Amino acid sequence: MTDPLYDLLEQHLPVEGPPDDASVLDGSKYLTRLLSLRLSDLASTELESLQQLAQSNNISIQALSSRSYRITTASFDHLTTVSDSLKSLTSSVNQIRNAVPQLDEVALGFASAYSRLKGSNSALDARKQSMLLSRQADKLQDILELPSLLSTAIASASSTASAGANYSQALDLFAHIKRLQILYPESSLVKSAVAEAKLSMKDMIRNLLASLRTQHIRLAAAIRTIGWMRRVVAEMSGKNESTDKTRASLNFTAPTAVKQEDEEEFGAIFLCARLCTFLNMTEALAPFRDLADQERAKRLSQAESRPADTSRRSSPLGYTVQGQQTERYLKKYIEILREQSFATISMFRNIFPTPEGKEDDDVLQLPSALASFPLHLVEMFTETLKTYLPNISDPATRESLLMQVLYAANSLGRLGADFSMVIAFLPEINTMATTSVPPVGEEGEQEHEEPEWAQVIKKHRIQAARLEALAAGQDHVMSRHREAVDTAVK
Repeated sequence: MTDPLYDLLEQHLPVEGPPDDASVLDGSKYLTRLLSLRLSDLASTELESLQQLAQSNNISIQALSSRSYRITTASFDHLTTVSDSLKSLTSSVNQIRNAVPQLDEVALGFASAYSRLKGSNSALDARKQSMLLSRQADKLQDILELPSLLSTAIASASSTASAGANYSQALDLFAHIKRLQILYPESSLVKSAVAEAKLSMKDMIRNLLASLRTQHIRLAAAIRTIGWMRRVVAEMSGKNESTDKTRASLNFTAPTAVKQEDEEEFGAIFLCARLCTFLNMTEALAPFRDLADQERAKRLSQAESRPADTSRRSSPLGYTVQGQQTERYLKKYIEILREQSFATISMFRNIFPTPEGKEDDDVLQLPSALASFPLHLVEMFTETLKTYLPNISDPATRESLLMQVLYAANSLGRLGADFSMVIAFLPEINTMATTSVPPVGEEGEQEHEEPEWAQVIKKHRIQAARLEALAAGQDHVMSRHREAVDTAVK
């Protein structure tokens, strides 16, 4: 029914243009509301409600205009200038579009004109270099970061358990830097990167040497460390097959001889590192050595103050009762010598095996480092015995120390470096063994008395024979036990 009512009232509405959908929808809603009212309400309250609604809307519009009149006026001003701005923008775009072909022709002419003038225009060359630098900035940044990555990999390898992967990554980075040097030998940037990388590789060599100087190094760790050192030295020196052939031709030797020479150098490095470890471990005995030095100084001072009387026995209250601290020092020293020397020589033979068919006919060739290493250790050990062993006069203590020396010598004897007879060249032992005056009537027997070192060697051989017999007896008992078990099973 609202549509006929709307058609009836439409002819009385002011004409302001075609109505939009929103106004038609609002009118339909209001007419529906009018139809729901009673006639008395239409005559009395509806007019008042419309006036109140109109007044409320008027107040709302006034409040809105007071709050946002500046924004409204500014929007209106901008709206009035939009059309002019669009016109000017359109004209500018048309001008640029018309000027682009002409600019293209000028640029092509400029490029064709100056492309034939190489090096004649410094400003143009500088601009080309700047453009090239801007295009290759990422690659240059990668080159600059290579030394820092290398140093980081080496530093992390020395402080983490995964040293192998980090060292491998470091060697790959260094090889990449060397390839860049081959590709760009005149680049100052590459030269600086190579210089920094070499410093980092020296740090890696120092880390490897420090790992070789570890006290309780294992064979597997030593083999890995020497392998890394071979690769590092090869990369640092730039050795390859061609350089080895050149060296061989200049030295009139075979390439295998050159490689053997390199292996001997690595062997010498390994032995020097282990010698440093041995010296550091013996230096840790400095408190015991100081006490032994005090006993030695006291012994020497008492020996100088005592009148020279060879017919008098040594006093039990003299320096001969000294030597407890010396005994402790020598025992620890001998134990360190036995452990480190045996471990070093055995590891050396496993890491650097002797090549098959090696000829040693060259009389001018220097001996290998392994041949001189035990001699050097024995020489230092002999000097230590000569210095401190006279402090001990107790026969049982001296015999115990000399037996310990013989056990250490036999331990190295299994590797071909027995030094048992070194105790025969200790004059302090011989002199201390004959300090007492023989009783009357026993001069003839005393003249033929064996020296102390010979007696100790005999006792050591007897003990060794007993141990071998005991071991053989145990083996025989075990074999008989196994036979009995087999018989019982059958």
